[in-house]
Amino acid sequence: MRVLMVVAALVLGSMSATKAETVDYLDLPLVNGNGEARGGVHPDLPYDRAALEQALSSNRDKGVSPVRFKALLWQYWIVRAADDAGVRLADWDPQRSADSNRAVIFAVYDFYAKLYLTHPESLRWMGFANIGAPAFAAGMLDLGTVPELRWFSSMLMSMQKHIFMDLGAMHAAYLHGGVEAVEELRDAGIIDPATTAAWADPAQAVLEFSSREQNLVIADQFDRTRSRLLPPGEIVTYAITVAGPMPVPGGKTPAQYRPLFGGPLPAFNYADRVARWDFLSNDTVPAYERLSEDAVKKIVTRPFAERVADYRARARLLDLVLPFGRDVP
Repeated sequence: MRVLMVVAALVLGSMSATKAETVDYLDLPLVNGNGEARGGVHPDLPYDRAALEQALSSNRDKGVSPVRFKALLWQYWIVRAADDAGVRLADWDPQRSADSNRAVIFAVYDFYAKLYLTHPESLRWMGFANIGAPAFAAGMLDLGTVPELRWFSSMLMSMQKHIFMDLGAMHAAYLHGGVEAVEELRDAGIIDPATTAAWADPAQAVLEFSSREQNLVIADQFDRTRSRLLPPGEIVTYAITVAGPMPVPGGKTPAQYRPLFGGPLPAFNYADRVARWDFLSNDTVPAYERLSEDAVKKIVTRPFAERVADYRARARLLDLVLPFGRDVP
């Protein structure tokens, strides 16, 4: 009997040692860092908050460099943001149809509105993200209804998830852990020093966060979308530029901002990162910055589903045929 007890103790001890060795989740690559696949940043990482916190505490207590548990740290804050938004990260898959992802798409943007309404003086970027979202969501749903264009719909959904994984996770870190949590993201190599510095005064960081979103987070994905050959991404992304409304009051549409030969078509493709940032930084973001808090609240408190419906292609037929046919809202 004593021999059996010794053997059992050795087996259990071995199992515990194995578990202790694997629970730290060190040096994992960010295999899904761009959010294009289902789930989090690495398939070996758990989605349970307690398990993630335990692993993080273990690594911190051992003095492990945050660079080594980069994937774990990022996964943790993405899970926190997803929990706050009422989204199951494990099931979030941009490769599913837009219609099947509708609840997730809407929940994310409703979450942005909630954060703005709760912290209107500091989390101002969230109001901007929510206001610009209906046109983006409508594009996902419209492209998803055409079989030949569903790849483009999936790319837009991937961009939404990628932005949530980056900026959504940062906001969760700031809200639940303060500037110190944001600095740990920097130390792990998840965000850069300039982005970290912006969190010293997030109320003034709308342009900084928008630049990160457009020029770092989704820039490559937009480039790949534009370069798609079948059907031609150049045509699809230009069509998005033509159809794309500007839901920020006081802002211009792409065609109004830079018309082609003075006509009703835009002289640039929104998928071009330089042209896109010129448009956003010189027109769209300033238009948002001019809005009062009450004006932003009035927009973001309107049901998101209603605002998306306003920007669906069938609802905007006149705008698509005559881009200057209606005043900017």
